[in-house]
Amino acid sequence: MLLWIFFVVVSFFLGLSISLLLDFCFSTAERAFFSFIVGHVISIWIIFLLSCLNGSLSAGVIVLCIVICASASLICFETVKRSGKCFVCPNNRLINIWHWHNDRYVLSFFAFILIYLLAMNLYGVFRPDEAGNLFAMHTVWADSPFHTSVITSFVYGNNFTFPVSYPQFLHTEMHYPFLMDFYSAVLMKGGLDLRGSIIVPNILFQFSFFGLLYSLAYRLTGLKKVGMLATLIFIGSGFPPGLQSAGIHFLNPMYAVIMPQRTAIFGMGISFVVYILLFHALFMWEEEKEKKPASVYKELFLAGTLIGLLPYIHAHSFIATAFVSLFLYLFYFSSISIRTGNRDYKTFISLFAPLILLSLPQVLCIRTGVTENFFVFFPGWTEANRNMVLGFEWSCCGAIFSAGKTVFVLAKFWMLNMGLLFFLLPLGLLKSARRVRSFYLPFLFLFFIANCVKFQPWYFDNYKIFLHWLALTVILAAVAIFWISEYAGRKNKRWYIISLASLIILCTLFGFVTHAVMVKENYMIWSAGEIGIAEWVRENTAPNSIFLTGSAHNHPIPSLSGRQRVMGYEGWLWSHGINWSRISGRKKDVIEMYKGNYTLIKEYGVDYVCIGPYERAFATDNHFKINDSAFEDGTQFYLKYNVEIGEEKERWRIYEVKKPSSPA
Repeated sequence: MLLWIFFVVVSFFLGLSISLLLDFCFSTAERAFFSFIVGHVISIWIIFLLSCLNGSLSAGVIVLCIVICASASLICFETVKRSGKCFVCPNNRLINIWHWHNDRYVLSFFAFILIYLLAMNLYGVFRPDEAGNLFAMHTVWADSPFHTSVITSFVYGNNFTFPVSYPQFLHTEMHYPFLMDFYSAVLMKGGLDLRGSIIVPNILFQFSFFGLLYSLAYRLTGLKKVGMLATLIFIGSGFPPGLQSAGIHFLNPMYAVIMPQRTAIFGMGISFVVYILLFHALFMWEEEKEKKPASVYKELFLAGTLIGLLPYIHAHSFIATAFVSLFLYLFYFSSISIRTGNRDYKTFISLFAPLILLSLPQVLCIRTGVTENFFVFFPGWTEANRNMVLGFEWSCCGAIFSAGKTVFVLAKFWMLNMGLLFFLLPLGLLKSARRVRSFYLPFLFLFFIANCVKFQPWYFDNYKIFLHWLALTVILAAVAIFWISEYAGRKNKRWYIISLASLIILCTLFGFVTHAVMVKENYMIWSAGEIGIAEWVRENTAPNSIFLTGSAHNHPIPSLSGRQRVMGYEGWLWSHGINWSRISGRKKDVIEMYKGNYTLIKEYGVDYVCIGPYERAFATDNHFKINDSAFEDGTQFYLKYNVEIGEEKERWRIYEVKKPSSPA
């Protein structure tokens, strides 16, 4: 079934039709990146709402969504046709700048990026070997089983409701942004397998994000070479893991986020569409005197709509983009008020009315899952920095001295974690145009806020906020690199090449070393036998069955069969906002159930109990012994599955919990 192809294509054309409604000079490739992101934001929300109304995600719902999106696209195309607008830029100076789709250097660069993304995803995401085992890069191995549990719960579940149930913790609503995983579920329902439903959107959204990063850099500086270099530095920035003892916490973006954290790549793609719209609407009015207010309002309305749809796609991108938008609007409002005396409140309404109306219901829903560990004062980002800063003397007499020490500690920390970027940033600011410095300022403030506030229980999650700052920082770093190289090569071109190559290597060396480690260190995520167990579960148990399992992050039953389990991996639960005392209480109950507490099993409504290598490891880690004899009681349990898998002949047993009416 190729329904997924129609869904992807019609989503793209929906975005394309919307792009044509704007009075916006796109290049061909930029329009493609823009259209892909915008179309999918809207189509995924449409199909999600249709699924809520239908009570399930089905092929019929996908077809209906395709029809709605196609109809909306035709209406937009017809509107453009009737307006007499030309599909290309008007004959002005922008046409020479933006026809870079004919530039072989830019095309070659993006061909390289696409090949690189294909290689990383095909090799590092659920790569099968000859025996049918699946392997993944370390961070993909660590994160993907959660995402597959969400994806398969949508695909194989038969009761779709909102709020969505959290598949890793029984009787709990999911407040984790899930729409990227829902998108993969749509692709699976449309004919793709699980691996394809993850790899296809990975590559498309990653490629679109890098294209939009290039586009923003190009729009800010007017230089193609800055756009290409900024994209390259972003991919190769940061450090490999394992250096925390040396004070290095800023990991490579590909390793930490772009490859494993699926929600982030969609969210950041949306954010960069918004940044491009905001830059054009709020900063180009000085240069484009003929620009009509109506065109500004359309661009701001679309930007506000996209931000408003972000919370359930990627909460961190919503926080970052909403903050940047507010700051940039205030800068625009103050500038235009001073220069023209005109207080243009329509721009505020155009941007923030859709933002607030669309995001507020989502924020209120997500807020119910926010615990006391969210939005905490946490100076210095890392725990070591926080403990050091809070350990200073902050009384009236010592506050000034402690503030100075804090600045020194953080400057030293970021000098180490940014590397050469720390020194290139101020030079890039100095050599950039005023509007670029103004556009960068809210990202710098965002950086300071992320150094003071912990947005989620795990401090490292602030890294997703830092990525927005990093993306703008590498643009300024690229400006500085070219200025230094051109200055060094004024008398001898050889020095230009040497300095340029040296600076690029220094900015990207550790990042590309990390990529080599990612390729080298692959982990088996599921064996062929475990995949077979998940298939058996899907075929022989009801979709709404509740399983008692160990808490291993990559347990095949919740990850591949879409079945609810009593309790999953504790680290996920805590970082997603579930109170630790509640997690600890649930773990005690799981232990008691494995000790044979049948009453507790009935109270939780458990349908099946799994006893396999993950459960035996769970027992060992928590210093107890599974009461195997209790599960042999034929009046309470029925052995449904009993096999040995793998070379080590690991035994898997699945017991059905007998109901009072079940026959003996």
